[in-house]
Amino acid sequence: MAVQIEGLAVTYYPIPKSGTSSVKYALMALGDKHAALAADPDNEVHSHLATSWVDPFAPVYDGMGGKFTIVRDPLERLLSAYSSRILDTNVLTRPSAKAEMLASFGLPLDPDPDTFILNVEKYSACSWEIRFHVASPRHFVGSSLFLFEHVFRFEEMDKVAAFLSSVSGKTVGMPRLQASRQKVSPSDLSPAALSKAMRFCRYDYGFLVDYYDPARWGGIPDGDPAETSTLHVNGDPTALRDGRLVYPRTLRNFIDFLAQRPLKRKVSAPGRCGNG
Repeated sequence: MAVQIEGLAVTYYPIPKSGTSSVKYALMALGDKHAALAADPDNEVHSHLATSWVDPFAPVYDGMGGKFTIVRDPLERLLSAYSSRILDTNVLTRPSAKAEMLASFGLPLDPDPDTFILNVEKYSACSWEIRFHVASPRHFVGSSLFLFEHVFRFEEMDKVAAFLSSVSGKTVGMPRLQASRQKVSPSDLSPAALSKAMRFCRYDYGFLVDYYDPARWGGIPDGDPAETSTLHVNGDPTALRDGRLVYPRTLRNFIDFLAQRPLKRKVSAPGRCGNG
């Protein structure tokens, strides 16, 4: 579900670990509803303004106007997810985590950065919170950014504040919420973990080619096209097909597939050529 505030001609599409808490708080403040967040704004803001999944293989044609979103360097976003979900809150110890699956994988509940990255698809399968925070931005904004009127970089939060100020006619402050207490940088990763992380994020760098360059971290190494990625986070590593992680297609994908590839073969009438 896209985020809209009454009276504002904008629609916000939040991507986890890309400033969503801060922007949602600012939007609620514009609607004079931020007082409800006084107790725990970092977390309560999401119960008021949700972040929803969309079809990552289709553009978001939902009729909403004034679309904007915020994107982030894929590797830094992945490491931020580790910092906030493991180091700060350790979601693996929560009842929502699949304890039996974690045990079957032999995974520790407090992984160091290397262990987490090298097993990210397994940790994603064991925790919906990890899966949600490491999923490709395409899971939240669809397959095309061309439909968005404004795409801001995470490093440009001041521009987001200026944009919201211009459309609302009010001065908008951008609080820094959900900032990780413990930072992890790419330099903290072993060569093997860095390689795995870049392969895991490879489609995101392609998607964000106009915003972030993987060469900053040494580029994306060669690998098997079947390797897991941020687009595969909903796959089940315990149910591989021929050793490969299978991405479950959505109903919308299936309908589009059938619409584009009719099951009935079209046959030209006798005595007529195919071009009529």
